[in-house]
Amino acid sequence: MMKRTKRVALWLAALILLASCGAKNSASNAPASSNGGWDMETGAASDSAAESLPMAPEETGDRQDSQVYQNAGAKLIRRAELTIQTTEFDQAAEALNQLVVDNGGYFENASVYGGSYRNANARRSGEYIVRVPADNYLNFQSSAGELGYVTSSTESSEDVGERYYDAESRLKTQRTKQERLLTLLEKAPTMEDIIDLENALSDVEYQIEQLSSQLNRYDALIGYATFTIYLEEVAKVTEEVGETASLGQKMAAGFAASGEGLARGFQNFLVWISYNIFGVMIFAAVAVVGVTLGRRQLKKVRGRIDRQDKGE
Repeated sequence: MMKRTKRVALWLAALILLASCGAKNSASNAPASSNGGWDMETGAASDSAAESLPMAPEETGDRQDSQVYQNAGAKLIRRAELTIQTTEFDQAAEALNQLVVDNGGYFENASVYGGSYRNANARRSGEYIVRVPADNYLNFQSSAGELGYVTSSTESSEDVGERYYDAESRLKTQRTKQERLLTLLEKAPTMEDIIDLENALSDVEYQIEQLSSQLNRYDALIGYATFTIYLEEVAKVTEEVGETASLGQKMAAGFAASGEGLARGFQNFLVWISYNIFGVMIFAAVAVVGVTLGRRQLKKVRGRIDRQDKGE
């Protein structure tokens, strides 16, 4: 009911405006009455005013030629995800920062994990969300692959052209409707009409704000490509032997991996010793004292046994 009441009030104001314009510009039409084409007794619009009434914005805004979408340029949102391994984490992170600057981009988010004081042996990893101008997409992607060894890479593109142009068209319609409502508001004859028109304007302004925000989000996503980069610190970058490799190649890779694992384990043991040297020294001293006392006690026991055997 409220929607119908608003629509009636809108038609009323439009009829008053059009009837007054017709009285000034057309000598062939019947003279406009003082009520502006609205029959105050019956509450209905006159035939001449109804015929001259323009089409409502709701009817024109949603009727778009399908060719608009077919001929419009694509609106692509491009995204990519890279996982990169490196043995020099600090240098790679610094190179990534410079790469973003050179391409006119920015970091939307950057996080680094591991390598903390409480876990000094932990390898570091970084997660970066980078926004780069769409024109520099390919250049940034190829350059990012040089930061280290790329273990995985994914890309995606989303064409939002139809939704974009639909929102743009609806925004234009709402702005046209806003202009018409403002014009009608200036000529509203009663306070009730003014209130109804202001309520209609409030609804239109809300729609304009929502559509404008939607288009701004699309523009931001279309104008700047999004890269998600995972940077991982490793001790050594190696390529795994594929399934198509020969038996000798697989065995050689296995022996090499075993040797590297043994060497790495020995190195880790030495590192652990260096971090716990004082504890190891105390443990060794206690062990020496314990062995010495144990030997002395053992000698005493054996001496007693020997004396007892001789006495018998």
